[in-house]
Amino acid sequence: MSEVDYNDENYDYTKYWNGRDYENNAEFVALKKLLPEKYQVEKSVLDIGGGFGRLIPVLKDSFGSITVVDYSQRLLDIASQTSVQAGVSIKTIKCDINLLSDSVVEKYDCVVMVRVSHHLKDLESVFKQVHGILNDRGVFILEIANKMHFKSVVLNLIKGNFEYFSKESVSIASKDVTFLNHHPKKVEGLLEEAGFKIEKKLSVSNFRIPILKKIFPVKFLLVIENHVQELLSIVYFGPSIFYKSIKE
Repeated sequence: MSEVDYNDENYDYTKYWNGRDYENNAEFVALKKLLPEKYQVEKSVLDIGGGFGRLIPVLKDSFGSITVVDYSQRLLDIASQTSVQAGVSIKTIKCDINLLSDSVVEKYDCVVMVRVSHHLKDLESVFKQVHGILNDRGVFILEIANKMHFKSVVLNLIKGNFEYFSKESVSIASKDVTFLNHHPKKVEGLLEEAGFKIEKKLSVSNFRIPILKKIFPVKFLLVIENHVQELLSIVYFGPSIFYKSIKE
């Protein structure tokens, strides 16, 4: 399978988020729980697969230095515009995420990787490279597309598809592109093998159900979301799992 082509001028990733205010803000709620609470001008963050800079409005509240990495120059150009609108200056690095250590020469206090893992077949290699570009006791904030979320578990139990519950990643791509849901237990094992200690995990976008988003205002869903993210992470309930891990 191939990677999604974010350089394609016919595909505007910014428009993907139209109508997804709940999902976008649910991720912001999670990040604010995992990022440093206070702004520190001397601290640096690397946003892997940061695309058009969607996370800049959150990252700027914690870090004095922000670098966005993506393989799409088109998205990086938009990220630079996003940073201007957010009132901050950023650096950008164009590179293949699978070859991160070949292009990233500095070390960072924090690495963030959100909405990226589902495009990656070799998480083990990427985790090891992230470990190498973090400062001592650096923080790795990772989001994964969760294979074991509640809806998938119920549907596969009903179908009697017990093979689904193996720790192997599963493709949910509708086209010939890499789009993988990962088993959280396997991801946790890979993080530990790469030299990370998991400090916190959250279940995110727990109410990503069309009928709920039609019935309830986004603000109401986000209030509930905020209160259940940590609790529901125990059972890997939501479609996204966020991890905060420390480099050991």
